[in-house]
Amino acid sequence: MSQRTDIAIVGIGGIFADAPDLEAFWATIVAGKSAAREVTDARWTLPVDEAYAPGGPSPDRVYSRRACLIDGEPQFDIASIDIPEDVLNELDPSVRLLLAAGLRAFEDAAASIAERDRIGVIVGNLALPTEASSALTREWLGQTFEERVLGRSASRKPRDTNALNRYVTGLPAGVLAKALGLGGGSVTLDAACASSLYALKLAVDELASGRMDAVLAGGLSRPDSLYTQMGFSQLRAVSPTGTCSPFDAKGNGLVVGEGAGIFVLKRLSDAVASKDRIYGVIKGIGLSNDIGGSLLAPSSEGQLRAMRAAYKQCGWAPHDIDHIECHATGTPVGDAVEVESLRALWGAEDWRPGQCIVGSAKSNFGHTLTAAGSVALIKTLLAMREGILPPTANYERPAPN
Repeated sequence: MSQRTDIAIVGIGGIFADAPDLEAFWATIVAGKSAAREVTDARWTLPVDEAYAPGGPSPDRVYSRRACLIDGEPQFDIASIDIPEDVLNELDPSVRLLLAAGLRAFEDAAASIAERDRIGVIVGNLALPTEASSALTREWLGQTFEERVLGRSASRKPRDTNALNRYVTGLPAGVLAKALGLGGGSVTLDAACASSLYALKLAVDELASGRMDAVLAGGLSRPDSLYTQMGFSQLRAVSPTGTCSPFDAKGNGLVVGEGAGIFVLKRLSDAVASKDRIYGVIKGIGLSNDIGGSLLAPSSEGQLRAMRAAYKQCGWAPHDIDHIECHATGTPVGDAVEVESLRALWGAEDWRPGQCIVGSAKSNFGHTLTAAGSVALIKTLLAMREGILPPTANYERPAPN
C-alpha cells in the first residue's frame, strides 16, 4: 500500500455473548452492560463445581466461574448454502458460528455483489482445541490408551465425531467460502489478539492490488471455553470477580469471551459506483511487531510504531480523533501500557477536556481473543452510524496509573 487505496466497509455480521445481531450488540454498548455470567455445566468438559477453586491459580483448576459465552446456536437459512445439512451438523460449533456471521455480512452487502469468482475469505482464528477436536482426541487417544494399558483387544469402537473437525484452524473459513461459492479462496491466520485486524490488513492489500474485488474479513474465537478459562487462570490474567473493568481502579483481570465478527470490504471507488451503504472507510493501517513485550505486558514502543504508521498513511494527526477504541483487557499492566502509548502519541498538544474518549468493548463482551479487533471495529462503526460516543461498561474512577 505504498500508494493508498481507500477501502470501504459495506457489510457487517457479528455474533457475540448477549448479542445475536447488531441491534442487540449496540443496545449492550449504549446501556453499558456486561454479558458476563456464570458458566453452565453444558459448556465445560468438567462440571463447573469440579473445575472451580477460588483464591487464585491452582493446578487444573479455574478461579472464576464467569465468562461471556454465547447461548444456543446461531440461526441461518441452511437451504441458501452449498453445504449438506447433515454434514454441517457434525462440524464444530465454531464452524457454524463463523458461517452465520459471514452469511449476515454477505447478505448485508449482497445488493452490490455479483461476480463471486473474485471474492475471498480472510479470517483470524485461534489455533487452540475446539470442543469437537477435544472429542476426537478423547475418542482416538482414549481408546488407544485403553488398549495399551488394559490390554483389551476388542474391535475398535466406531468414531462418533466427524474427522473433518481435526482441521481446527482453517476449516471454518473454508466452509464459509464453500457455502457462498466464492472463487477467491480462503486464508486463515493466527496473530493472537491482533488476528482480526491483521485479516483486514491482508484484505486491504488484496483489494489494493486488484487481485480481488471484495473480501469477507474478520475474526472468529470459539475454542473449548474451559481450555481458555484454564489457560488464562494459570497465567493469573483472569479477573477473580468475573468483571472486566478497563482503565478502572478496580480492574483486576480479563473475562473470557467468544464470538465472530465479519466485514465485507470493497475498494471505495467500486462501492461508490455501486451505490453501496458504506459503514466506514479504511484510510490507513499500521502494523508492527512488539519485539520486547510479552503476552501480558506489551511494549509501548511497538504500539507507537503501529499507530504512527497508520496516522502517517492516512495523513491525520492524533488531535483529529474523537474516539479511540482500545485493546484494554482490564489487566492493570496491559491497560497502563496502552495509556502510556497514547500519552506519547498525543505529545504536548493543547487538549480540550472531553475532546476525545477512550474505551474498550471487552467491558461488554469479554476478551474474544482472535475476534477482539472485530468487536472493536463493529462498536466503532455503529457509534459512527448512530453519532454517539459510546460509554465503557464497569467504569467508575480511573486507575492510579
